Amino acid sequence: MDSEDGIGRRLWSWALCALLLALASYAALGLTGRWTVLGELCGQFRFFYGFGALAAAVLFSFARHWRKALVAIALAVWGIWPEGSLGFGSGPAPMTAESSPRRQLQMVSSNVLRPNTRHGEVFDVLLESDPDLIGLLELSPEWRAAALERLGVEYPFHAAASNTRDWNEHSWGLMLFSKTEITSTEVLRLDFDDWELRPVLQATLAEPFHLTITLAHPERPGKPARMRARRTALERIAGSLVEGHWLVIGDLNSTSTSPLFRQLIQQTRLRDSRASFGRQPTWVFGTHLPGPIPLPLPRWARPSVAIDHALHSGGLEVLDRRTLLVPGSDHRAVSVTLAPLPH
Repeated sequence: MDSEDGIGRRLWSWALCALLLALASYAALGLTGRWTVLGELCGQFRFFYGFGALAAAVLFSFARHWRKALVAIALAVWGIWPEGSLGFGSGPAPMTAESSPRRQLQMVSSNVLRPNTRHGEVFDVLLESDPDLIGLLELSPEWRAAALERLGVEYPFHAAASNTRDWNEHSWGLMLFSKTEITSTEVLRLDFDDWELRPVLQATLAEPFHLTITLAHPERPGKPARMRARRTALERIAGSLVEGHWLVIGDLNSTSTSPLFRQLIQQTRLRDSRASFGRQPTWVFGTHLPGPIPLPLPRWARPSVAIDHALHSGGLEVLDRRTLLVPGSDHRAVSVTLAPLPH
């Protein structure tokens, strides 16, 4: 009997060691995320890894493996803190009687999902807050026609870019609609392995304040070619020569813990608009086909990530930031209200 108990304790101890090794291996693999697909995927889901490490810390504590528990707690903090801390902060400064009104701009960006046919319902949601700018991603020719018909009068200024030389049934295009004049536009073409990728659209406004908007939809993760393509797009954005206020918005197909995303932030010195507003996830696993395999879980229990972003230059302040449920799409829209910092 004692021999059986000893074997059981050893197996249990080995299992706990294997669990800690798995946690450490995940973190180590995440450090390779700038170069490897699997490493980047580990980095993308670092937030959820943190909760797994926290659960392991509880298990180690019950087993009285205190050193393992401390290591797991450190790994949990490493995983959770970057996105978990987004909910902390004082937010924008409140207006006072002495404050002068500031020029504000609200922009809504939405990946509408190319096969989605609920055009009118989507525009109803996007127009509800009467934004100054609307950015649309993953457009088909049908979406472009519907957008021009619905938005063309109230938003007379617009710019467009498609991922091929001409629009066709497979095009995933970008369009930007503005109430005020778009003073200049540029389509940043991304040539990659003889395949013209989804471009990056840049536009400049003079009113209500001088602002350059970059609307982007890089490739999603999962394959080496897509990773290289996404790196190409993000590096192209980072290399943009933008003077004055700058807003980068769109479906970047990266969470804020992706090494490629962090590299973009470091190179551009842009700021995440979610600071003090929370994680605000925009994509939930297993909720739409075509796409990921549906998970046998209720919606509230499915992992959700923020891959639709709004990044702004340091001279701007975020007054409001929220996400909007878009009918028929697998993404939530991002709504952000900005103003120049008071002098």
